[in-house]
Amino acid sequence: MRRSAVYLIVLAFFLVSYGMTSPEYIGDTTRYAGDVIGHIQGRATQFWEFGHLLWRPWGYVGYSLLGARYAQWFGDTPPQAVARFLIQTNFICSAVTLLVMLFLLRRVAGVWIAGAVVIAMSCSISFLNYSHSGAPYVPALLFSALAFLLVTIAVVDPLSGRSYALLAGVSFAIACALWFPYAFTGLGMVAALYFWPSRDSAGMSGENKFRRQLAGSFLLALAASTLVLFAAGAAAKGIGNTSQLRQWILESDDEWSQSKTAMRAVTGLPRSVWDLGGDTILLKRWVFSDPYNPVHISAVVFSLGGKLTAFYLGVGATLLVLWKDRRAMLFILVAAGLPLLLFAVTLFEPSSPERFLPVFPFAYFAFALVLDKARHYVVPSAFIVILLAGTTVVNLAGNTSAGAPFRETTERIHALNSNVQPGAVVTVVTMADDLYARPNAHPLEKSVASSRFRVMDATVVASRAVLRWRAAFAERTLEQWAQNREMWFSERLLALKPEARWLWVEGDDPRIHWPELPSAFGQLETDRKIEAGGDGFLRVAQTQANRVLLAKWAGAIEDQPAH
Repeated sequence: MRRSAVYLIVLAFFLVSYGMTSPEYIGDTTRYAGDVIGHIQGRATQFWEFGHLLWRPWGYVGYSLLGARYAQWFGDTPPQAVARFLIQTNFICSAVTLLVMLFLLRRVAGVWIAGAVVIAMSCSISFLNYSHSGAPYVPALLFSALAFLLVTIAVVDPLSGRSYALLAGVSFAIACALWFPYAFTGLGMVAALYFWPSRDSAGMSGENKFRRQLAGSFLLALAASTLVLFAAGAAAKGIGNTSQLRQWILESDDEWSQSKTAMRAVTGLPRSVWDLGGDTILLKRWVFSDPYNPVHISAVVFSLGGKLTAFYLGVGATLLVLWKDRRAMLFILVAAGLPLLLFAVTLFEPSSPERFLPVFPFAYFAFALVLDKARHYVVPSAFIVILLAGTTVVNLAGNTSAGAPFRETTERIHALNSNVQPGAVVTVVTMADDLYARPNAHPLEKSVASSRFRVMDATVVASRAVLRWRAAFAERTLEQWAQNREMWFSERLLALKPEARWLWVEGDDPRIHWPELPSAFGQLETDRKIEAGGDGFLRVAQTQANRVLLAKWAGAIEDQPAH
């Protein structure tokens, strides 16, 4: 009865917190939905993406089954119907993930400790935000956690161990096919097969043989499942040679190109559990000595210092206890986490909140294991409790207020919808602009999600695309005009200096500087203006002078210097 009560409490807590919170960021939900509908309509889209192989096809299945009913019941547009299905998938997967984690943590801790740690995980900012999303990160977490649970069962079951290991391999392959970075925690799965405590009493040689068989079964199932899934995806994509395969893999990085990645990892790791909000913007402005919105170190320490301290003390305390008491478990945790960290720092970027979600099953089982020994390690356990309790309270408080109406944003969206022609493109400074961020975070909110226009960012900061931002704008504008459609841009792009609320950080990407924006957009001739929400929007006039200027920008792609 006590055990079932904890499961009910965990589920009830999730339902309540899910209902009372509103996400600030849900990834590329609208992009996935748009790609699915584009694929259905026969347009070229990134449907079979290497990094998220199964996600868009799953959205396609959902739209085929439920799209018409969602349109009838909720008045959804086709992209909204896909987004709704993917969001509902995440809701279900989130609840099941918590139950799987509870089963997993019960293997190393008491039922109440396991329940408390799982509740804390459900309030980590990455889980909290993405449980509301239509992104594949939480579904992938479900299959990864399930694989880890099956591995721990396999080790202690001599009769059916190999069957569990095979199932674990299939489950982990599905996680990787939903989001490929989960593959970097695979070494942790193998380490668990070798180092997780077992009940085998057949002697050291017999146990080693059994564990080698388990590892072989896991790797065989993982390799076979991965090969089948990705070979099918490559065939559907039309991949015919190694060059095309390489290009397919490289396309999945979305042209991310950050500098100082090791330094960014210092806040990137805590960002996976803490809602850092605008704290990191303050830190960047201080680190890069932003001349437009300078920040004193005291403001950084006040806003960010406590969260970083709590995170690193909690993690450090966990590692210390595992080193002293359970080195095998420490090795499992490091085997899962270190490759993922190296991948983020050297090959990708470590700042996104979902980046370290794949290590959650290992990290939270480590928290639970240490807390189960709290009477022997009082101080380290206190640090972990502070971290888990702090993230729970702060993240819930921060996200419950996120649902408040954004009056200025709504005014801007409604003003544009009332004045621009259907199919218009509106250019904003970056995708941090609420004109993009709010509809993207609330794709089912009819008042802001259904627009006559599309949003384009003038500069894709932290991307290789930033090197050709003028050319990208010119090409998009000329394309719009060729289709007899409008191109607008925010008057903010003409400002002599950026306001703090625009979230621009001078020096964050050394390849572009603010003066370049008003210098470029100030050369364009405009013929109409819309004012709303403390902002203005200007329409690019279809004049000969503009065509000459845009042709110059588009033709000088290779000549633009990298700053």
